Amino acid sequence: MNLPDIRHPFARTNIQTIRQRAGLLRELLPSISSIAEICCGDCRAQYDIYHSELGMQRFRGLDLSPEIVEFNRSRGIPCDYGNALNGTVMQSFLDFEAIFFGPPLSLECDGHRLIAFRDVVLGFLPFTNLLLNELSYPGLLVLIGPRSTTPGDAQWIEYQVRKARPDYRLRLIHHSYAAITGLGEVTELRLKYVELWFQVGQDPQWEVRESKGT
Repeated sequence: MNLPDIRHPFARTNIQTIRQRAGLLRELLPSISSIAEICCGDCRAQYDIYHSELGMQRFRGLDLSPEIVEFNRSRGIPCDYGNALNGTVMQSFLDFEAIFFGPPLSLECDGHRLIAFRDVVLGFLPFTNLLLNELSYPGLLVLIGPRSTTPGDAQWIEYQVRKARPDYRLRLIHHSYAAITGLGEVTELRLKYVELWFQVGQDPQWEVRESKGT
């Protein structure tokens, strides 16, 4: 597994990206009160922004790094230790209205070494098979893909999802740009993530959006 060393800088989700997600959640699930982050990493910013901008009542993270779990817990953030591909572990997240799945997207978790969508570990396909097929999760699922994610990748994973869950469709492809780093440093505007938002009962047509800072 690609586990970061928290003693040194590693890729973190930045505040601009999280605020973009909060805005989309307000639109797609305006009454949302519970959010889970799987492979959450340092999720202080998510925890704070979801509470302040969405009035979130329940949040929980999951990570495979004991150091990350302890880091979050020491700041009062509910965070479990475990493998996202373990059905027993994921069973306890099924009552959350939205699940964000953001596995490490670079070979050394530094945010600079790209990896293809289908080569990310933990894999998007085994995770969606577990969550949607085996566990029948009913809520909003957001796969946080690397910036190398293509429309072909989106079509491929949606096809795999619909084989098991015909009612579950890709709602939105969101290209998330930011002009700050995960540590809050100003940088050039750059694509950070390609997010695939899945919901039950959506029309077959995808919507594609770009968010360029907030």
